Amino acid sequence: MDPQGWNIRYREEELVFTADPSHFLGPEVAALSPGRALDLGSGEGRNALWLAEQGWRVTAVDFSDVGMAKARRLAERRGVEVNWMVADLRSHHLPPCTFDLVLQFFVHLAATERRALLRHAATSLRPGGVILVVG
Repeated sequence: MDPQGWNIRYREEELVFTADPSHFLGPEVAALSPGRALDLGSGEGRNALWLAEQGWRVTAVDFSDVGMAKARRLAERRGVEVNWMVADLRSHHLPPCTFDLVLQFFVHLAATERRALLRHAATSLRPGGVILVVG
């Protein structure tokens, strides 16, 4: 789906997904010390918000401006800071060797685009960083 399709979907409901983080997230990061995290395809921000509440410094990227606006409002209500970015993951430049944790949860791209994003995301990890992919 393209940004316009996601914008329509996010406008239709208060939250398309729950405000709770993915059930995959907590157990996978429990043993990690908070650092810098990147949430790719953040949508309405549920994982980014949870990470920020756990002490992570989070950058969240999604191509839906409607989803990112919802995420910003949720962050304000929950009293957390996240760097929200509206950008297309297929062409967005990720800074190299920057993040301790990268999430790529349910990014709805064609297989070749997902693989390219995963390779690019891996370059944004600091040495010893962790990338979590759920699809």
